[in-house]
Amino acid sequence: MAFDNSFTAVTGATYTAAQYNTHVRGNFSAIWVYTTAGDIAYAVNSTTLSRLGIGTSGYLLSSNGSAPLWVANTRYITALLNLNVALVAGDDAFRFRIPSALNGWNITSVAMSRKAGTGTLTIQIRNVTDAVDVLSTKLTVDSGETDSLTAATPAVIDTTKDDVATGDQFAIDVDVAGTNTFYAYVEIGLSKP
Repeated sequence: MAFDNSFTAVTGATYTAAQYNTHVRGNFSAIWVYTTAGDIAYAVNSTTLSRLGIGTSGYLLSSNGSAPLWVANTRYITALLNLNVALVAGDDAFRFRIPSALNGWNITSVAMSRKAGTGTLTIQIRNVTDAVDVLSTKLTVDSGETDSLTAATPAVIDTTKDDVATGDQFAIDVDVAGTNTFYAYVEIGLSKP
């Protein structure tokens, strides 16, 4: 149906169902073509509506500053490996279990920081249940630096080993502790595919 602006409302008038259907419901349908239950209308400008299709289960509604969009709901597992005693190399510096709410999700980001230390701090994230390493390039903090964000070689997640399932056990292994590494902190981001 095309937009119809031939109807003029009059104070005190009675409106019929046919008038309502044509001039309210019909006009709304003409200016915003929805296709699926759950679609959302949003204003592109002061006179134009657009459609945002229903999102994938588990995604969140967000904004890029000019339009709404669906984004993955990233959750984080964080691990403080040590405090004010120098970190030592070894497996199982920290272990964690995947809860049922994250079943079928993927590890999508990794990061690490330390308060102080020299030498390159290097860690691996290991899926103990599946007996595989998650990172094809290990996570590092370079000598004299405090964050993996500036690492000369960024960590790479092996996308064939990033899946998680309820009850999976994971370990953070310290392959190289560096010297006088204090307050080493690891962050693992998980997103629904």
